[in-house]
Amino acid sequence: MTTGHLIAIVALLIPIVSIVTSHMRRWQKLEIKAAQREVELRRRFRVFDELERRVADMERHVTSKEYQLDREIGRLAGRP
Repeated sequence: MTTGHLIAIVALLIPIVSIVTSHMRRWQKLEIKAAQREVELRRRFRVFDELERRVADMERHVTSKEYQLDREIGRLAGRP
């Protein structure tokens, strides 16, 4: 193989390498965006789970016998 052949091969490889690296960068950006979306979704679900837990705690408290008894005592004592 002569120097002329090597120069031709390198000349052909330069745009190919450029195209491949640009596609790799694009895929990396897409992967980063997907990971960021996943983090945001997980955060939203954590917030939703916390709200759901708090509502369940309130429901449990309002339906408890202690709450009903306290309301009845308050009503009898003239408290609103």
